[in-house]
Amino acid sequence: MRILLGNLPWRKNGRFGVRAGSRWPFTSPPEKDGYINYIPFPFTLAYATALLKKHAQEAKLIDAIAENIQEEDFIAKAVSYNPELAIFEVSTPSFNEDIRIIKLIKKIMPDCKIALCGPHATIFARQIINHHREIDFIFLGEYEMTSLELSQGLAEAQDLKKVKGLALRFNQKAVVNKIREPLKNIDSFPWPEREDVPIFNYNDEFAGLPTPNVQLWSSRGCSFKCTFCLWPQVMYGNSGYRKRKAKDVVNEVEWLIKNHGFKAFYFDDDTFNIDREHVLSVCREIKNKNIKTPWAVMARADLMDGEMLKEMKEAGLFAIKYGIESASQKLLNSCQKNIDLEKVKKIIKMTKESGIRVHLTFCLGLPGENRQTIEETKKFISDTRPDSFQVSLATPFPGTQYYNYLKNNDFLCTGNWDEYDGNLKCIVRTEELTSLELEGIRDDFCNSFNL
Repeated sequence: MRILLGNLPWRKNGRFGVRAGSRWPFTSPPEKDGYINYIPFPFTLAYATALLKKHAQEAKLIDAIAENIQEEDFIAKAVSYNPELAIFEVSTPSFNEDIRIIKLIKKIMPDCKIALCGPHATIFARQIINHHREIDFIFLGEYEMTSLELSQGLAEAQDLKKVKGLALRFNQKAVVNKIREPLKNIDSFPWPEREDVPIFNYNDEFAGLPTPNVQLWSSRGCSFKCTFCLWPQVMYGNSGYRKRKAKDVVNEVEWLIKNHGFKAFYFDDDTFNIDREHVLSVCREIKNKNIKTPWAVMARADLMDGEMLKEMKEAGLFAIKYGIESASQKLLNSCQKNIDLEKVKKIIKMTKESGIRVHLTFCLGLPGENRQTIEETKKFISDTRPDSFQVSLATPFPGTQYYNYLKNNDFLCTGNWDEYDGNLKCIVRTEELTSLELEGIRDDFCNSFNL
């Protein structure tokens, strides 16, 4: 079976969007050479492509965002490949644009079966199938195995109602099959597909991480319960943390460096340092293979300690991205982030003293946000002096506890999916701040610092 996997183009009003590979889909104005600088690797699409190829399926991944392909050219590429099944990852803020493009593709290729995947498709599977005749299937949650079993089922004319993790149309109505549990042994997956895509276009150069850099996963999921976090809740069903074997992780790193000459690598795990022994094992493997390439991680500050920082630095760690969100302990506790800010300050200081660069992430507009909590966050940044930081507008994606709380308490300002873009518009209010006030505060926020 010939299968196309796609990260659709997403451009609107002069802005460029990122979707697949991003836990927080958003748009940005052009930055570099008329395009955008940050481009995430489409991990799940790439893993699904590799799995399909491993099982002798004819599969191709096209990442229109990374390749900077315009809509007409993407449609032409899709049609020329002539797939029997097309799989597209969609998101909440891009959904209306995604459906518009998919309708054009379906009109040209009416016999091609089309499947959607991603958090938005997972949450609204039944509604999408019932209201969009051009969509044949929805993958629910983690979808690599579902994509394989669907392709095999279509090729062999099997009963598709037995495919776990799949929603489909049967007798003109949506049918949602049994949920598929996320795969426990993620080492059974092949390394993600990278030959089909422009590997040097993917980039996350926070805190000065050298380029070109390559993004990897050493684990999936997170054992913490932050109410706003999309992928652990929707894609992994709060099933927790799963890690790869350290040796296989570092073998992949070594292969990427030797074969493609990357100047840095970044573990974009949901939370890299959940399992302390996993961190130390990865460091040992890096040192055993004498890899001198700088690297970075996404980590939770209150899980870090001196020994881990020492081992990571000795293995070449260049930078850490710590998610802080707010410097109000009350706000953090209310959204179940539950990090101890005093400990976090000590860890940030320890990290910097170890010679490791620090990037901090914050979001404005969590429940209870007011001008005092915002000033507390500003003071936190001034006190800790990170090497770089980012401030986003809190965006409640459907399927999260955060979204449900805001909707039930009338703090959600719109139901228009196009506006769920936290880099452009605030769609929430708090008891003391309107959405417009939060937008203005975010716009002025970064100008307050001279780090």
